[in-house]
Amino acid sequence: MKETKEDIKIKGDVQAIIEYDSGEVRIIEFPNTILINGKNAVASCLANQIGDSFNFYISRMIFGDGGTSGGSTKFVNANRNGLFGVTRVSKPVISTIDPNISSQVIFTSVITKEEGNGYPLNEMALKMANDDLYSMVTFPDLNKTNSMQIVFNWRISFV
Repeated sequence: MKETKEDIKIKGDVQAIIEYDSGEVRIIEFPNTILINGKNAVASCLANQIGDSFNFYISRMIFGDGGTSGGSTKFVNANRNGLFGVTRVSKPVISTIDPNISSQVIFTSVITKEEGNGYPLNEMALKMANDDLYSMVTFPDLNKTNSMQIVFNWRISFV
């Protein structure tokens, strides 16, 4: 009998849609790092080792100001379980299974015009209900002002 080996990889990417008061719309995209705690949560779910209550789901998207140093983005090691800087914005997520790709989930959060102003947002993470981070990304400074709203769509795919 021939054995088949199929590796399933978890990958993610983030799309930020920046809508300015002027009507201008800017879209930026960047990949993320799936953290060890996120991979462990998937394995625990598959093995039904979830304990007394299920808390491995993504509950929030958090944004911070410590993702750059000297103009360069910091490297996200998979062992991290916290932002580099201060959490400036913490938002609930809307979770949607992609209707065209059933092995892909999209998490959406919106930073409104009133939130996060005056800070250079440059890191973000998906936070599970147990307070562990699932995945994280750093990106060039995004200087948030009250003349912009940002819609973040974070896709996690099992490929």
